[in-house]
Amino acid sequence: MTLSAHRRLLVVLWGILGVLLVALTAAVTALLWNGRSDALAQGEARVKRFAAGAEVGMNRALLSLDVLLASTEEMLHADTSGRASFDAVGVSGLLRGAARQNLMLRYVALLDETGALLAASVPREGLRSVSLPTGFLAAAMSQAVPTLIVSQPQMSALSSERVLYVARPLRLDDGTPLLAVAQVPVEALVSVLLQGQGVPEIEVTFERTQGQLLLGVDASQGAAEPVRLAAPALHEEAARANLADAWLAPARLSGEPATVFARPLLYQDLWVTASLPQALALTGWRDGAVTVLAGAVLLGVSLILAGVFATLYSRRMHHARQVEARSKALLDQVVDAMVSGFMLLDARFCIAQWNQRFEEMFPWLQGTLAVGLPFRRVFETMVHYHLPGAHAQDKRDWVRARMARQRNPKGTVELRLPDGHIVQVTERATPDGGLVIICHDVTDLRQAAAEIEHLAFYDQLTGLPNRRMLLDQLGKACAGAERAGTLGAVLFIDLDNFKTLNDTLGHETGDLFLKQVARRLVASVRAGDLVARLGGDEFVVVLASLPADAVQAALQARSVAQKILHLLARPYQIAGQTHHGSCSVGAALFGQVPQTAAEVLKQADIAMYQVKTNRGNSVCFFDPAMQVAINRRARLEADLQAALDADQFLLHLQPQFSQGGTMMGAEALIRWQHPERGLVPPAQFIGVAEDGELIVPMGRWVLRTACQLLARWQGQEGLSTLSLSVNVSARQFRQPDFVDLVLQQLQHTGAPAHRLELELTESLVLEDVQDSIAKMHQLRTKGVRFALDDFGTGYSSLAYLTRLPLHRLKIDQSFVHHLGERHIDDVVVQTILGMARNLELEVVAEGVETQAQRDFLAQHGCDMYQGYLFARPMPVDEFEALCTAPAVPLP
Repeated sequence: MTLSAHRRLLVVLWGILGVLLVALTAAVTALLWNGRSDALAQGEARVKRFAAGAEVGMNRALLSLDVLLASTEEMLHADTSGRASFDAVGVSGLLRGAARQNLMLRYVALLDETGALLAASVPREGLRSVSLPTGFLAAAMSQAVPTLIVSQPQMSALSSERVLYVARPLRLDDGTPLLAVAQVPVEALVSVLLQGQGVPEIEVTFERTQGQLLLGVDASQGAAEPVRLAAPALHEEAARANLADAWLAPARLSGEPATVFARPLLYQDLWVTASLPQALALTGWRDGAVTVLAGAVLLGVSLILAGVFATLYSRRMHHARQVEARSKALLDQVVDAMVSGFMLLDARFCIAQWNQRFEEMFPWLQGTLAVGLPFRRVFETMVHYHLPGAHAQDKRDWVRARMARQRNPKGTVELRLPDGHIVQVTERATPDGGLVIICHDVTDLRQAAAEIEHLAFYDQLTGLPNRRMLLDQLGKACAGAERAGTLGAVLFIDLDNFKTLNDTLGHETGDLFLKQVARRLVASVRAGDLVARLGGDEFVVVLASLPADAVQAALQARSVAQKILHLLARPYQIAGQTHHGSCSVGAALFGQVPQTAAEVLKQADIAMYQVKTNRGNSVCFFDPAMQVAINRRARLEADLQAALDADQFLLHLQPQFSQGGTMMGAEALIRWQHPERGLVPPAQFIGVAEDGELIVPMGRWVLRTACQLLARWQGQEGLSTLSLSVNVSARQFRQPDFVDLVLQQLQHTGAPAHRLELELTESLVLEDVQDSIAKMHQLRTKGVRFALDDFGTGYSSLAYLTRLPLHRLKIDQSFVHHLGERHIDDVVVQTILGMARNLELEVVAEGVETQAQRDFLAQHGCDMYQGYLFARPMPVDEFEALCTAPAVPLP
């Protein structure tokens, strides 16, 4: 860093500190102002609550006094008819009883219109007259409408305490005017005004609108005092403020700036006010403000000190950078002289330094490298050249893996560049947490090693693995198959009559022939399988990951061997001439028992020689029993094809009954009437048909025959209302023309579509849900119904189940057989029945064989039954006879 740059840095530093100090000042000011506003708002809320309580208390107290004085008129009417009959002693007794009803009163008295005492609630010797304030008697007697009136406070002659007089005008029956007067001590009203809260910090007054103070409590003095108002009268305040809200004004008693709130009482011209001096409301805020200001000053001083220390540190760093720059210049000269690529990353894995050789090794990075650039950016650029056709996710995974390796560098990694060069990358961590990357071009070294390895493990003529590599890979395949529980196969291939071709046409032609054979063998197997040349005209194919079932594994191996026989029998074009050839294939399975590679290879060799004995051009398995099973299965497939051509299949029907015993329909089941073996059970041929392509034409035959039966049953009593369900295989359902085939059969035979029910398995439907739903909806709109067969054995999703246009569910017989024996099966069946009932689907229970099973199903609401308890599958003529015969009660 130059001297001018260092000075600019200091100017920026102190500028930032200045901005921070200004911002701190503004923030503290805003904080204090907001705190003050909140404190005043809280004080206003307190004033309003206090004034509202005082209003309620005073209204209740004055109302009780008003009611007491008004009730004396009723007592007088009942006891005295007029002035002439006025009984002072009796009336005094009545007043004493009334006065006891209100503890605030000193006494109650009756005065005539001149102010003379007529009767009182205290003895006459103790009270000879009532000394009312000047003008109070006239004001009370002159009211147009009698109501309670309150006097100004004055000293009592009896008790020497400040009192208020409350009065109400009365009239006797003869019209004589009287005045009922009650004396109330000011102290009694203080407790009402303060609501039992002691002496608060809020000033409270009981006053008139024109500004006459009747009662006041000053918080600063701590008691009720006969002070005068220090604020304007309320009628003047009303001209400047809305009395429905508090306002800022001098306190009513102390005159200090305060929040004031006034509430009118029930009686005209009387008010209650509450005043909270702002000095008291802001007491808590001042304490917080001192703390905030102290913290702000401390923070400001800290910022200034930090600026001082930063200035000193910057000067030291400037000197250190000058020393470092000189050292770096020397290091750059050394790094640029290296023959290997070099790059240094800092602790944040950002580029700190690199040499020219690094850019030469990775030319696509030229112009993009920069000091401070995160090395992840380098990987994100390199991945497009290392994985040019890869998916975006694969590229992200590659970058993530390389970044993870950089964080924990171990050893070296080799990269193959797009131009074919191989670069060995060594990564080592630096003491400061960074990374040193050294790149060596090892292309020549690896090419030499590859050539040595190829000579050791590959055949020079065909490029296929040789015997050495074959035995190594076959040994690994045997161990892997045994460990994984799968099977594999070895195909030992020997070319027929190759020696004759080699001797007659020469070794060059023979070599060309072997190269073409090698290419055809590689094309005939999967990417994970192995093709090797043992030598001469012998080749070996290793098939891995075959099914664990020996028969299935042998079938797949035989299929590959047949494919090889076919490919190697095709004509060869060599030097402009056409040549023909064939081969002998011996096969052996491995993985069933522990075996070595040599043992498996020997077994396949023995099997190949058996083919040679039979004139070649064929396949033979080492295991004779397996060969017998394969031959038997092949004969069964041929017989099934012949059965389709000769129409040897029959349809048997198993009835389905309702809960009440009514036959509702039947399930169509295929049977094979073999001319030699008799009636063949479906378990012996359905699996073979499904493995091949025969299940599709067999399914078409069943569908066509079922539609013909439904068409024939129309109009026949006992048969026309029956439905017929047909099982549909997965291979048949996935045929592109399946929907058209069903509709054609219905149209061709004239069968009623709503009587045809197609049974699909859960696994079939979920294999391709969208395709299943589309096909089912097409047929459902034409009236065809669907049932979900073997329900409960698969992994149906309830979300998909609600989208399928199903008519009924069929409970798999594996659950029905154990009803009442296994609790879990009971729960599963109950759950299926409950779910079907909620989804408004019918339920058919398969395999019902006992009365206990039927009773359990009936108890839990099963709709239909199918099983040996009711009827076994039977030929069509027996079924039709059963339906048209008189009804027989079911068990």
